[in-house]
Amino acid sequence: MSNTVKAYHPLEMSFHKNMLRFVILLIISGLPFFSKMFSFIAYGVGYPISEFLGNGQPLSSGLAFLRVIHWSSGFLLAVISVVFLFAMLSKINRLSIWPDVWGVDAIFDGIKQMRLHYLEKKSGNFGKMNLGQKASAWVMFFTMVLLIISGVLLVLRNIDGSFLPSDISLFLRNIHTVSFIVLFCVLMVHVFFALLPSNIHAYKAMFQTGEMDREYVKEHHPLWYNKLK
Repeated sequence: MSNTVKAYHPLEMSFHKNMLRFVILLIISGLPFFSKMFSFIAYGVGYPISEFLGNGQPLSSGLAFLRVIHWSSGFLLAVISVVFLFAMLSKINRLSIWPDVWGVDAIFDGIKQMRLHYLEKKSGNFGKMNLGQKASAWVMFFTMVLLIISGVLLVLRNIDGSFLPSDISLFLRNIHTVSFIVLFCVLMVHVFFALLPSNIHAYKAMFQTGEMDREYVKEHHPLWYNKLK
């Protein structure tokens, strides 16, 4: 018997890495449109462009460039997300995003297990993912769906002003903004916990090896280990 277990398929690892890259690009390129407080990003990007073009308009040049990056990143993220979702359909019922145990009591027990793991440094009774990881995965999924759908409609509205009424456009923009804020907050929490020393095995499995030590899985992910036997 191997000393390691397969934790992530190469497709899962590739999607996770590329999703992270595109989300970072979307955040950086979208911030100047989100608030004037972040206009310095557009000025920083636009200054060399305006110097090259000789138009003396660093802000508008930067915003135009960032808009292309934002739209391109959103389009590519949508493409890889759709491809990934179709690839995962064959094993949708076996994905680790589903609860190991259903019910209200299971939620409270999941919180208790997370407290044991993160605060008391003890082994929790986890599956492959703990309650917080499952919850963050679902929140990120739904916010990304809302961002992609609202983003595509807003791009079409930007290309053709008569595509949507202004009140619908404003509603979509609010959906896009709120989804972005929620996704950004959850992503920051997700990254924080992913970088904790107690999660180093999962981090290496996702970004480097795709595998986890069998004894570690047995001790720290007993519900998952029982399914592997």
